Amino acid sequence: MIRRLLTYSAAVLGGFATWAALSLFEAAHPFLPWNHPLIAMFTGRSFPGGASLGMHYSNPVLETWFPFLVAFAIAYAVSRKRARFGGACMSYAVFLGWSLGLVLLVENGMSLALTFNIGLTGTIIGGAVCYLRLVEPATPP
Repeated sequence: MIRRLLTYSAAVLGGFATWAALSLFEAAHPFLPWNHPLIAMFTGRSFPGGASLGMHYSNPVLETWFPFLVAFAIAYAVSRKRARFGGACMSYAVFLGWSLGLVLLVENGMSLALTFNIGLTGTIIGGAVCYLRLVEPATPP
């Protein structure tokens, strides 16, 4: 189990590094995703004039699908091809549902700081549980 948690940690760090690099790229070139929609599929889009919460929710979907693929590739390589793509897709679906729940909490008046703390804690712990049960379970089916 320790080895699987270390694999999860390596995958999360790789996915986070990819997300951070794409976010830095978007911050350096804020209008590029608006001019080239293909780039927006990897970096998401910022909404300087403001947007609805639904539009803000679509941004994490665009920002996170590629880092999730990178995290899966790392887990697949480190776990010696034991990581399951279907489990990674299910884990990503859980993450998107979790993100939508956080958007709804903010929409209903919860403070951003509290929502961030709940979101970060739930993402790390829930991600580990999803990884251990769905992506690289101890006993394959």
